[in-house]
Amino acid sequence: MALESEVQTILSRIQMQRDEMLSQLVKWAAINSGTSNLAGIRQLSDLVLDELRTFSDDAHAIAIEPQLFVNPHGDLRERSIGDVLLGTCRTGAPRQAILSIHLDTVYPADSPFQNVKQRGDLLHGPGVADAKGGLVVLLWALKAFEEYVDQTGDITLGWRVILNCDEEIGSPGSREVFSTHCEGVDFGLLFEPCLPNGSLVGQRKGSGNFEVVVRGQAAHAGREFEKGCNAIVAAARVAEKLHALNGRWHDTTINVAKIDGGGPTNVVPDTAVVRFNVRYPSADIEAPLIAALDRIVEETGDGITLIRHGGFFAPPKPMTQEYESLLRAVQANGKTLGLDIAWEPTGGVCDGNRLAAFGVPNVDTMGVRGGNIHSPQEFMHCDSLVERTQLTFLTLITLASRFE
Repeated sequence: MALESEVQTILSRIQMQRDEMLSQLVKWAAINSGTSNLAGIRQLSDLVLDELRTFSDDAHAIAIEPQLFVNPHGDLRERSIGDVLLGTCRTGAPRQAILSIHLDTVYPADSPFQNVKQRGDLLHGPGVADAKGGLVVLLWALKAFEEYVDQTGDITLGWRVILNCDEEIGSPGSREVFSTHCEGVDFGLLFEPCLPNGSLVGQRKGSGNFEVVVRGQAAHAGREFEKGCNAIVAAARVAEKLHALNGRWHDTTINVAKIDGGGPTNVVPDTAVVRFNVRYPSADIEAPLIAALDRIVEETGDGITLIRHGGFFAPPKPMTQEYESLLRAVQANGKTLGLDIAWEPTGGVCDGNRLAAFGVPNVDTMGVRGGNIHSPQEFMHCDSLVERTQLTFLTLITLASRFE
């Protein structure tokens, strides 16, 4: 499409800002912001909030209530969650957008993977792709869009930025913030990394995390073995039954990920926790799957009790007409920039699932090109900072005036 002179000028300026964007990303990636590292989360949040305030009508932090989790001993405990950052602009505009990405990473405070290094076009470091690169793209694209608004006087589109710190554990605390701010929103852009080839993610599966707490009876393994009820053995039976559910429902997987429990070899263990994840393609699978889980929990032996915790935290994200229209708008803007953008389904989940369930169609992989996320080999293509910032800027202009 033919571009206005204002748009062409801003696109060129974004290109010249590459090194500045990269420098900011290096600085932010060097700050450990693992979900449970509240000090690191606060340090990063303060920097990001300062940046957000430079072009928002309002920007502030929202405190999140502590969330319950099952500890390795099978007990429910509270864990604190970092604040959600909320920025808004033109809340009374006729069209509204949500732009969002998470600040937390999967790397804990004591992770050895903390150095950020550049090798040619590749930047290696914790969260450079997932999702601090996307954070940089979001902020710089919005700054470019606000420059466009200042030059053209086009105030059709207002926006809300939601930056949460618990996405890597399923957004248990920030989910309510998303729900509160979805009313009246026309579309969403989220900045998870796109696929390494530049493709977007289309349809997503749903996901649920569960725990089965197994209680038995401790005993001396030598003197009174017969008085014990072995929770580890019972947990192994539960794990086997869970695994046997694979194949029962189309394209649905049950992954038994971990068993906590046990101790000294001369003690019959009295507690174990079976942790597992479910991925499923459609909401109609939830009820029969829960029924199957409940039957497993009810099948207890003498001296063993089972309690199920957890649930579905990210509903499936199907391909709707509105969603496809959004994807095609991004694709068309990519073509303007010389990018060949496609999309494909995935079993992964993100906050895009939750936004879609709240009625907001969204493209959730507007972030940088990278790979090996959640591993010490995580990387990002440096040139994708400019590429995706320009793409987001054009998409905001496009969607400010239409949504087919």
